[in-house]
Amino acid sequence: MSRRTTLAALTAAAALTLTACGGSSDSSDVAAPDSGSSSDGAFPVTIPNAFGETTIDEQPQRVVVTGYTDVDTVLALGVTPVAFQEFATFPDAAVPALGPWAQEEPAATAEDIQVFPVAAAPSLEEVLALEPDLVIAVGSGLEQEEYDQLSSVVPVLARPEGSAPFLVGREEATLAIGQALGLEDEAQALLDDVDTQLADAAEANPQFTGSTVTVVVPDTTGAGGYGVYVAGDTRVEFLRSLGFELTDAVSALETDSFFTTVSAEQADLLDADLVVVPALFDLAETRSQLEADPVFSAVPAVAAGRVLYLDPSAEGGAISYNDVLSVPFALEALLPQLQEIVPA
Repeated sequence: MSRRTTLAALTAAAALTLTACGGSSDSSDVAAPDSGSSSDGAFPVTIPNAFGETTIDEQPQRVVVTGYTDVDTVLALGVTPVAFQEFATFPDAAVPALGPWAQEEPAATAEDIQVFPVAAAPSLEEVLALEPDLVIAVGSGLEQEEYDQLSSVVPVLARPEGSAPFLVGREEATLAIGQALGLEDEAQALLDDVDTQLADAAEANPQFTGSTVTVVVPDTTGAGGYGVYVAGDTRVEFLRSLGFELTDAVSALETDSFFTTVSAEQADLLDADLVVVPALFDLAETRSQLEADPVFSAVPAVAAGRVLYLDPSAEGGAISYNDVLSVPFALEALLPQLQEIVPA
């Protein structure tokens, strides 16, 4: 996809990435699903998308993933991609560019999966050079022109009709990818399991229900102030799944993206029962920066200690992905921390 599209996303929300690095190697055919999968009779299939429709004649064998975080769903469905787009860097990852929640997926263990570094989105030529029979771009910033060029050569699974870039929900994304791979039943089973875990966590912690939350990061545009995530963003939606509510003040902010910025003079908009800070690149650095900020420190919730800083290579990254692989990891890591700040 175009460098323009990716850099726009990075400039708009540096919190989506950690550092720009990745690895590459020779490509290979995608691992086929188990013979007992639901792929029999699933093809041909036509899936509407924001730019038209995707028709897949037979089960894909060479899948290239250009949507941020889409690789998790592909791996969870037991499919090894030829290549995928890096979303965040995990310094201690055994498998480059994959979060700790995805490291042990059998489909992730192939040694020849190519990684497109986050700061260098692949060109049309680079994608086509891998000879894919399906490109998965649900979680990307794909534009109509790019879609038209690429889809004239290979089926492209773009974001669903009516959705905005980077704002496709977990359910829509998972089911679309499952359908494209002939594994829709398996995709639904993954969703059901995650939904049950979230519902159980919410039921066990009724104090979360109705508690307000804001998700904040230091501003990365150079203008000063703070970045605030809005409804539809993965981090916000994870917390809402547990019963938390985005504050009315943040909900009222106008934006056509998954985040917006507020000035230091508007810092009162950050206040809530809970303020969550998913560190951008380094947890200690982000925490030190904000703790030294007198304006942020004066926000009532922050002054009262109701602020939660999240590690970008652990739970912070997990809620940024908010997918069928990362949610269980996030629940295990975050629930004790949330319970401490928002006790029963």
